[in-house]
Amino acid sequence: MVPEETMMKAMHDATAVGTRLNGLFQPGFSSDQKIVIDVLQQHPTPGVFAVGQEPLIDIGDGRALQASEDDGNADFHSRFFNRHGFVLLDHESEVQNWDSGAFGATDRFGDQSKQYAEVENEVAKFYMPEIEAILQNTLLPGKRIEIQQPDRLLRRGKHSPNPFFGTVVHNDYGMTPDDFEENSAAFGNPEHAAEWRKQFDRDDVTGFMVVNFWRTVHMHQPLQHMPLGVLDASTVERDDVVSSGLKGFTMSGQITNQSSLRYNKGQRWYYYPRMTTNEVLALNLFECHKDDDGTMVYNTYHSAFEEPFPANDVEERESCEHRVSVFLLKD
Repeated sequence: MVPEETMMKAMHDATAVGTRLNGLFQPGFSSDQKIVIDVLQQHPTPGVFAVGQEPLIDIGDGRALQASEDDGNADFHSRFFNRHGFVLLDHESEVQNWDSGAFGATDRFGDQSKQYAEVENEVAKFYMPEIEAILQNTLLPGKRIEIQQPDRLLRRGKHSPNPFFGTVVHNDYGMTPDDFEENSAAFGNPEHAAEWRKQFDRDDVTGFMVVNFWRTVHMHQPLQHMPLGVLDASTVERDDVVSSGLKGFTMSGQITNQSSLRYNKGQRWYYYPRMTTNEVLALNLFECHKDDDGTMVYNTYHSAFEEPFPANDVEERESCEHRVSVFLLKD
């Protein structure tokens, strides 16, 4: 019999489109210290491929991968999410005005929530209960969890406070609880970070996750402009993770704590062609457990990219992302 991994690679290669992704570190690069990435580009980042010299990446069809593993069982989406770090779900939200629950551009550019203060927040009214149901019933069924959601989400696109897309391979978090605590202080404040640590250290907590719900919004056509490429977490080797942080990105002035990636030809990338506004892509951005041995990689690395064969005059991407914290509890 042909090994499963061989079959998966053959299917991936048969449906893949080729592109180049920014921000990957060269395979031989190593550092004992966190690599600081200057978002203002005043200082070059050591170890990354030069622009135009990045390796050609084959990005497979996530729909084909998901269909090939779908056995029809009720827990399929949960198992797929756990294995790969992402899963596409059919989801028609009751939200009509996604800008009603949008907040500022980024911490670097300041909070612009006040511009929506006079509008009923449909994210709080509709989306938060919908997301809670997805987590409890679809992604983490049968698990005891404690969900914490912001009542706003991040919008991207020319009609939003964020008229740009992340076109660098990255993950927004580090690998350990200490990394997450440090990042919480950078984006928030020391008190916020201490409160998170207090909750994580509770005896009934076994682990913690951050799940990002990414979708297109206010679009009339399926997405063909700057789709999101996602890296199969099961193909990432722990030694290829590069500790990194962003300088000049937070209102606190602190450098963030996140992670980048060395290129490895064994890594498998996917995207979901022609996503619609009635679909949502769940990404596992961060996961840690108190009994982790430090070898697992849960984080889903991702990057927007230029789709190679879009139709003429495609509609520009309008999207949103909603990051949700989940404390995993003892049974």
